Amino acid sequence: MSLDVLSRAKESLTTERLKSLYELIGLMNSVYQLQDLLEFVIDRALSLTRGQRGLLLLHDDHDSRLQQIAVKRGPDLDDNRVEEALNFVSTTVIKDVLDKGEPRLIMNLPGEPRYEGVTSIATVRFKNVRSVLAVPLKVEQELVGLIYIDHPQQSIFGQADLDFLSAFASQAALAIHRAQAHQRQLDELTLLNRLSHSVVEVLDLDEVLTRIVREATQMLHVETGSVLLLDPYDSSLYFATSISNGKRIDIPTRLRSDQGLAGWVVSTGETVCISDVTRDSRWYGEVEYGFVTRSLLAVPLQSERRRLGVLQILNKKSPAGFSRSDEALLAAFAASSTIAIENARLYEEASQARRLRALNQIALELSKTLDLTKILSIGLEKTLSELHADAGAIHLISLHAQTESLSSHLTRSLKPDSPLSHKQTTALTALSNRLLSESETDPFVINDPDQAALQVPEASAIALAAIKGGDKIEGSLAIVSTTSRLFSKEETNLLAGIAHVIGLAVQNATHYNQMQAKTLHLTYLNEIGSALTSSLELDRVLRVNIEGVNSVLKTERTSVFLIDDKTNELVLRYTNEGDADIRLSYPWQGIAGWVASHDEPALVNDALADPRHSREVAHQTGYKTRSLLCVPLKVNGEVIGVVEALNRTDGQGFSQQHLSLIIEFTQWAAIAIHNARLFDELVQAYQHLADEQRRRITAETRGAMAAVILDMAHTMNNIVGAVRVWALTLEQHPLSAPQAPLYNKLISQIRENAEEAIDLIHRLRDPLEPPELEPTDVYTCLDEAIQSCWQPGNIEIDKDYSQTLPPVKANAHCLQAVFHNLLSNAIQAIAETGGRVGIATQVTHHQQVEITISDNGPGIPPELKLDIFKPGVSTKSGLGFGLWLVETFIHQFEGAISFTTSEEGTIFTVLLHPWQDQNA
Repeated sequence: MSLDVLSRAKESLTTERLKSLYELIGLMNSVYQLQDLLEFVIDRALSLTRGQRGLLLLHDDHDSRLQQIAVKRGPDLDDNRVEEALNFVSTTVIKDVLDKGEPRLIMNLPGEPRYEGVTSIATVRFKNVRSVLAVPLKVEQELVGLIYIDHPQQSIFGQADLDFLSAFASQAALAIHRAQAHQRQLDELTLLNRLSHSVVEVLDLDEVLTRIVREATQMLHVETGSVLLLDPYDSSLYFATSISNGKRIDIPTRLRSDQGLAGWVVSTGETVCISDVTRDSRWYGEVEYGFVTRSLLAVPLQSERRRLGVLQILNKKSPAGFSRSDEALLAAFAASSTIAIENARLYEEASQARRLRALNQIALELSKTLDLTKILSIGLEKTLSELHADAGAIHLISLHAQTESLSSHLTRSLKPDSPLSHKQTTALTALSNRLLSESETDPFVINDPDQAALQVPEASAIALAAIKGGDKIEGSLAIVSTTSRLFSKEETNLLAGIAHVIGLAVQNATHYNQMQAKTLHLTYLNEIGSALTSSLELDRVLRVNIEGVNSVLKTERTSVFLIDDKTNELVLRYTNEGDADIRLSYPWQGIAGWVASHDEPALVNDALADPRHSREVAHQTGYKTRSLLCVPLKVNGEVIGVVEALNRTDGQGFSQQHLSLIIEFTQWAAIAIHNARLFDELVQAYQHLADEQRRRITAETRGAMAAVILDMAHTMNNIVGAVRVWALTLEQHPLSAPQAPLYNKLISQIRENAEEAIDLIHRLRDPLEPPELEPTDVYTCLDEAIQSCWQPGNIEIDKDYSQTLPPVKANAHCLQAVFHNLLSNAIQAIAETGGRVGIATQVTHHQQVEITISDNGPGIPPELKLDIFKPGVSTKSGLGFGLWLVETFIHQFEGAISFTTSEEGTIFTVLLHPWQDQNA
């Protein structure tokens, strides 16, 4: 090629380059699309430098690294995956230009000294790069991008190419910067428009606030954002909504309206932008929860009428921090947000007014009745009407701790008696039970048709709200949509309000029913109390107590246990069947024993599963207990026994109301039982005094009689003794008269009669002299007495020796005489007709030995009952000293004897004390 041709080519290229520069300057001064400008820059750069491949990298607004490949041209760079473009160019040169901020002209990349040992073999062999032009794009010394051009042949580019590309890049940087600013403004306006529409299109205040914070954090690329609102009551600032890294968090801290940076913003109405909050004296660090605040941008939320609060965002992810553009953008967004907040508040106030009108009408209807069934029916009908629901249900359980356990389920529009209705009711019950088990107080909503149908057949939306009785969840109000409509937040709030009104009405009805029931119970308790306190007979008091408990609580069986003060035993004293005597030694076993020991009531609805349950007591009573109530009987703070109510007649368990009733009832019962026991003790005391008086009189009489008898016996003994001596003398003196045989016979009779008289006198004296007391075996004395008695063949003796008896305090000779007399009298009473004589022994609960001797004869004549133990009184021929001697011996043993008699027979009962070693 000639020099003229080369010269003309260079001139032509220079001309083209100048035209490109002028054209670029023109583009800078006109409105031009950024992408078109970028493509123009890289295309002209390639064309005018004769490069084969080119890249234009731009600075990422949110990342300091130049990794945004805006435009790429050339072989291997036409695919749509931008991130793979760097695999085909020299990243070594790109990194060098970015680090140094200087242009680079590489004639032969493998031989370039500055990249020796740095450039990889792959760059030459596989990327096919030898000549490279790389020029930074700068605006006021700030690196905003880079133009990269390469060619597979070496020495393609010269210094003139580098000079041109540098000048071209300088103008291109300005043009790109201006286009970026213009594009950024368009993007921000578009974003503001979209965000404003996003926060204004919803009317739920909570959702509005959430969207404001979420959009602000995403728009400005920050870690955390919050909306703080002014409380109209105390002018404090509270965190209405906070979002950190995409998740909502709760910040309970409140600020004064002049506290912290947020307080300063709301007080002054000015924006604050701080790159390091720790250096600002207004910063209030106590509100940090799990993160550290570095930078902050806060703008006021205010309208022409009032200040609403603050919108603040924290920790810009870009190291450059917040810019003026960020301030302007957030301020503009805050203006739209303020309008959205006020609209949501106005809508909420209007919704609340509508909700209050509806709730007031429903409450007015429900207040007209105290019938629980009507309340539930009216409440459900009004709910369906107000919320335009297709079906609904009310499910209540355990309305109150003081009432009967109630389960109520009302449904509407669920096609009664159909299989589908049964499935739907069952499903709603399950949902309600889940709400109760989780103690969920917020409305439970399913607006996903597929999920709703899984829960309740044919449902497209479901909403449930808790019905509360006081602070406790007692049931749920549910509504169902079978069409395509969903339940809004306003509707679920109204549902919750209706559930609250129904809960209050149910509570009023429950209290009314409770008061009625309590009035009836108190009336009945008063009647029972009068019946209890009108009698001082213990058995009657116990019987009335049991009948009263069974009647009030509708129980199968009631038992009364009383504490025996002498033995410290807990005694089953009375049951439905009457008198009882099951004794529990201390420490007392069973639930009754636990109640008496701990002075606490017991409510047990599964007796067999209760560890306090005594199977031994159940075995003794022969009664199967399923559930029971047991409360202590107390007088003046002291436990005197317990009352136990067993098994309700309807098969249900006992409730707290039942426990309260039996406690009230036993207050009356305890007083009545205590009075009856005191009266019984008083009667026994008077009886004891009377017995003691009679005993003393008898003893005095017996002593007087003993003195007389002893004197008579002494005199008679002297007289009869002399007769006996004379008779012996006559017998020993020989008689020769003809009547001697007759006289001998008469003298012998005189002697025999005298000896009998002397023996009788000794027998009279024996009981009058105190016998020597010693341990005596009862069974031995009984056996000897039986052997000594006359026993006709028509009489049968039955022995009932229930257990081994301890030795008693007595005299064996005298005790045998006692049993001999009692057995002889019994045998003689039935000797002519024949019959049965019974002998029984046992140890009483007072630890005395009891012996009973009975017969089935005609009994003791009434006129002899009071004098039967007096000397000379007899129902048959004889002197009448037998029972007198019996009583005398028993008194000498410090025992007691009594009898009962009727036309069907007579029973004598002897009580003796066990022998106690005096030296022990």
